[in-house]
Amino acid sequence: MAPSSSGLGLLAFIQAIEGSTPSGVTAMIYIFHGDDTATSYQNFSLKIDEFKSAQKFKSDIKSFDLDSFDRFLNTASLFSEDKVIIIENFFSLLKNTLDKAVKLINQYPDFTYLFWQSKKIEATKLRLFPSAEIQLFNLPEMLFSCLNSLRPGNAKDFSQKYQQLLSHLPFELIMFWFKNTLRRQLITFSKFPENKLKDAYLQLIDIDYKSKSGRLFEPKEMALERLMLTLMQ
Repeated sequence: MAPSSSGLGLLAFIQAIEGSTPSGVTAMIYIFHGDDTATSYQNFSLKIDEFKSAQKFKSDIKSFDLDSFDRFLNTASLFSEDKVIIIENFFSLLKNTLDKAVKLINQYPDFTYLFWQSKKIEATKLRLFPSAEIQLFNLPEMLFSCLNSLRPGNAKDFSQKYQQLLSHLPFELIMFWFKNTLRRQLITFSKFPENKLKDAYLQLIDIDYKSKSGRLFEPKEMALERLMLTLMQ
């Protein structure tokens, strides 16, 4: 005996509440990664803005909770809103947690997933989502070539690479990477004497501060180069 129209309505309602009714919407997974974190995050944010009216789950590697994630996925939206999952550094989760989260995502393919990673993701992890739309943002090789030329007695080579770098990248990004490089050398290994390196790092912070506050009385590009050349003497 065929079910009544009211029975069909009740069945559809139950299926909607339990999340078992296929929506027909193609699952979309967007992944943003690479060592150019500023540009990748900017594009990640622009993609988020496309889903202003959606119901969102936002998390990162520090706050991610598997139970909360599961509840969000399997709870029906009250107003039939699209669901968007936004997670930063998802691929850095512990393997056990990551595997369980991926399994949940595969069980709910009708939602949109946005992932941002603060570094380049290994190919093995990207293969977890073979149909994902992946955007890779890499910094130019000349940046690392310039940073690697920071060593005693290498002023001429460094200066040439630094000038080339200035014509390709914004100064703020260059400053960020120089600070990062000197800081890393202070806590790991450096060819420079520790006291000299520490003094250069403190002066670098001072240049950055004065440049941003309008208190630097020489071009910021020149100030940074002069400091690095002094360090390499």
